[in-house]
Amino acid sequence: MSAKHDFLEYFTVNLSAGFETVSIGETNLWTSPESPGVSVERKIMRGGPSDGVEVFTLSNPAISVCVMPTRGMGIWRVMVRQGEKMVRVGWESPVPLPVNPRNVPLDQPDGLGWLRGFNELVARCGLESNGAPEFNENGTLRYPLHGRIQNTPAYSVRLQIDAEKRELRLTGIMHEGRLFFNSLELESCLTLPFDGTGFRVDDTVRNLSARPAEFELLYHVNVGQPVADAGSRTEIPFQRIVPRCPWAAQNITSAPDYHAPVTGEPEMCFFYELAADENGNTKTMLRNPDGDFAMTLGFSVNEFPYFCQWKAQHAAEDGYVTGLEPCINFPNTRSFEQKNGRVAILKPGASRHFGLDFSFAVTKEEVETASAAVSALQAKCPDPIAVHAPIPEWCE
Repeated sequence: MSAKHDFLEYFTVNLSAGFETVSIGETNLWTSPESPGVSVERKIMRGGPSDGVEVFTLSNPAISVCVMPTRGMGIWRVMVRQGEKMVRVGWESPVPLPVNPRNVPLDQPDGLGWLRGFNELVARCGLESNGAPEFNENGTLRYPLHGRIQNTPAYSVRLQIDAEKRELRLTGIMHEGRLFFNSLELESCLTLPFDGTGFRVDDTVRNLSARPAEFELLYHVNVGQPVADAGSRTEIPFQRIVPRCPWAAQNITSAPDYHAPVTGEPEMCFFYELAADENGNTKTMLRNPDGDFAMTLGFSVNEFPYFCQWKAQHAAEDGYVTGLEPCINFPNTRSFEQKNGRVAILKPGASRHFGLDFSFAVTKEEVETASAAVSALQAKCPDPIAVHAPIPEWCE
């Protein structure tokens, strides 16, 4: 990394066994004295558009997770141990480094300023809106692409080391509100065990207003090379799949499969209702071309009733990537989603929880075991429906 992106130096803090709460303003590095390889790093980026971005890296011997409180607790990337090597799970965006939200022009006239900061593995879209830009009758911007929460810095961040439960927890709280409109709080907690190749995200959205609040939410989980590449495949247990546009409709039979980068190929998106077990739990998987590495994303359809698969298989230099996206609404304009009853309403003081389990298989045997679990979910819906054209109530 060039000098202009050097990180601050960090210091060592030793913590006694048991539950500890650490002031992040004073803690730049923690290494477990009892559990080798378990650590927390805190770095602040300096120089260029990244200046001031705070990055926490939570690690155990098998996995490292980079979380950015400055960018709405987004997860920049994950590194997973596979034998003697580390596999990067994330993607190479044309935006090479995290961007401080003050340098992301969300309100630029075309509504696409959000893309100037987009490079995370996990980016939240919401809360007031989360879909395509929407404009007023006079042509001015009403709702920008994907909303504001991903570019809202956490105003409260807490690091907890629980030696008894053997886990690290990083919690951040963001507030999205304005006078005469919503006042919503999103509290996000990432939990990393002291061992294993998985972590969990637990988010809670609260309405702080004395009035009902409307909101939308989508989790953009984005993976590129080497995990998503020519020969990769998704396994998504579904009740129904619908192509978002005619281009996606032409490719619906190959929705699970990925091809080599094609310069200039348009993006495509597929909308799903997923199959789940009797408790509403489901999981989706993306496996690499060799079938010896996979990412599994588990969640509840009671919390996330919809799911999107985004494929952008253009040149690697332009950001070859796929998105696996649990959501409470589809990423159309907000007025379209409201018309079709998919904008959520929170009563005054009410809250909703959203949980995501990330796990990684690092051998062919583990990949096949994960695949069998997804297949068992699909078996609960033996007659899935593939709709071969956009439908008006789902696709704007």
